[in-house]
Amino acid sequence: MERAFGWLLAIGYPRQGVDWLRRHRLWVILVLAVLAWLPVIGLVWLFFSLLS
Repeated sequence: MERAFGWLLAIGYPRQGVDWLRRHRLWVILVLAVLAWLPVIGLVWLFFSLLS
């Protein structure tokens, strides 16, 4: 996670934003996990809707 925070700072992300992400690390991980699964769920939904 610290590597990702360092990368964000290197590309110009504000330090206050990175500090907020550090304080809310669990929520950030959960949101990223949900966002990563959204395309998979969407593809499965599309497949089943086209199948029926």
